[in-house]
Formats: sequence, C-alpha cells, structure tokens
Amino acid sequence: MIHDYQGNYVYSQKVISEWNSTAIGVYYCGIPTQPGALKPLYIGKGTGEGGMRARLLTHLQDDNWPDVTHFGYRACDSVKEADDFEASEIKRCQPKYNQVGKTFGRTW
Repeated sequence: MIHDYQGNYVYSQKVISEWNSTAIGVYYCGIPTQPGALKPLYIGKGTGEGGMRARLLTHLQDDNWPDVTHFGYRACDSVKEADDFEASEIKRCQPKYNQVGKTFGRTW
C-alpha cells in the first residue's frame, strides 16, 4: 500500500535528524508552491537500512541541490512497491535533478 503524502517539511539537517522514522518509501525534494503542494526537483526512494531518513541525510551531506527547501514523502509497504512508485512518479513529474532515462526502478 502506498500511503498518503506527508509534508511539506523543511529540508534541513536538524529536521531530518530529528525525524524518528526508518520507513521505506518515496520522497520528494523541492520547493513549496502553495500550502500542502510541492514542486519536486528530485524524487528518490529510501529502501535500505534507515529508510527514507537515511537517504535524505545522505543527500544533505552531498549538498547537490541548493534550491531545495522542503521535502515530503509517501511511505510504502514493500521495496518493490517503492521501486515501481518511484519510477512512475519520476515519469509523471519529470523533476529537474533526476537522471534522464530512470524508469521502472533502473538507471540506464
């Protein structure tokens, strides 16, 4: 099951470090466009140890996206579900920082 969207949270070391979650799923990094809405600049998934929280902390360390200010997420019940959902969301939203050709859970 893909759970309801949760967000928009400030994309910062403090906020993400204090997020007490190891949930797996798909996350959206971007800029808010209106209350409850986010323009995704990057869409990713967190399915390994530490889930989405661990992946977001890694992205913050890498500091790849200077214009990202907020994030949101949708938890998933399985890795396969997160893989498939991430691919469909990248295709649907076409965020500027995702690699071209990333579909169906693979990078070409």
